[in-house]
Amino acid sequence: MRIGLRCLALGGVVLLLTAVPTSARKIKVKSDYDKSNDFARYKRYTMGKNYLLTHQTPEVQARIDKVLVESLNRHLQAKGFVLDVSHPDFITTYEAGSLSEADISVQPQTGIGEPFDPVFGSTGPEGVPSAVWTYALAKLKLTVTDVDSGKPVWTARASEKIQYPLKSLADLKKRVDDLMARSLKSFPPASEPK
Repeated sequence: MRIGLRCLALGGVVLLLTAVPTSARKIKVKSDYDKSNDFARYKRYTMGKNYLLTHQTPEVQARIDKVLVESLNRHLQAKGFVLDVSHPDFITTYEAGSLSEADISVQPQTGIGEPFDPVFGSTGPEGVPSAVWTYALAKLKLTVTDVDSGKPVWTARASEKIQYPLKSLADLKKRVDDLMARSLKSFPPASEPK
């Protein structure tokens, strides 16, 4: 009976952890821009050369690139910008990728016996009980380059820890749209009062 309750409780915790709504995701975004640039003149844009680095198969990487480009276009067009390859005012590009990361932490003593660690057995290095948490650190950098000057005038950098990278591919479009919306929130920057 006790084991069944523990399994049920553990199953509930796992369900809660995997069903994190996009509003609860911890996405960090920092943006910067050239304060001397007149962003009000921007109406048309084109896509530049993008860069994507993942440990996925070429097919999955192509799918991720397609979702990123479609989302970027959709969000820029929702802001009133027009895709115009022949006469753009600015060029937008992305750099994206993810790296596998791991954290090691000390497990609290629960009083139920010696904790078990799948990597180190029951104790970690130096005999300290520990847990290893793996995740992917996803990063996205958006850059807007002025066509006339050829200089970058706005950038945004976003990052997010993804606990279950393979599972996140199932809702890739929704996750990328949310990430793109948060990244583009400050574009174009408000005009500076003169």
